[in-house]
Amino acid sequence: MGSAPINEINNQSDDSEELNRLQSGGAEAAAHIFEEQRERLQRFVMHRMDVRLQGRLDLEDVMQEAQMVVVRRHEDYINNPAVPFYVWMRSLTGQVLIDLHRKHLKLQVRNVNREVSLENQLPFQSSAHAMRDLLMASGTSPSNVAIREEQAQALRNTLEQMGDIDREVLVLRHLEQLSNGEVASVLGIDKSAATKRYIRALKRLGEMIPSE
Repeated sequence: MGSAPINEINNQSDDSEELNRLQSGGAEAAAHIFEEQRERLQRFVMHRMDVRLQGRLDLEDVMQEAQMVVVRRHEDYINNPAVPFYVWMRSLTGQVLIDLHRKHLKLQVRNVNREVSLENQLPFQSSAHAMRDLLMASGTSPSNVAIREEQAQALRNTLEQMGDIDREVLVLRHLEQLSNGEVASVLGIDKSAATKRYIRALKRLGEMIPSE
């Protein structure tokens, strides 16, 4: 039997360490771990918030409410650590965001932890746009603006044509910078499936986006 990849072993060690910290430190440890992961959770919120709420909600208010929920419910995780602690915190943060969308936009949105984000479904339609902008920015910048606009439109069309999970894998890996194991936990698929979908999505992008 082959050995597990080093990065997966490290992730498992991190998960065990966080669980030990929670068991020994309780609510205080939960608050500290949240602060350590604040930047990643903020990235999640920024890319999932409906653009109509950006002028109504302060990011720090969202984060403060999410932290309070994590601290209040940390024993739930201790009793059932089924996923990495970051994924669990992300799930609670997502629920806070959903509740705020319902309150401010009066939308009946579905649970972010069970549904992948779609560009045409509120409140998370901005993630595909952000994904497009990130990938365009990460590539070379053509001097001809018309060519760049053509590429941007082609990338958007490609993202729209992708299967929901394939597109979400790209969003999770590139926008939220989740590890492959975290992506698998978020989507409820095994790690090998997450890897295959990520590679397939990248290949499709490369095939469909016109070169400069």
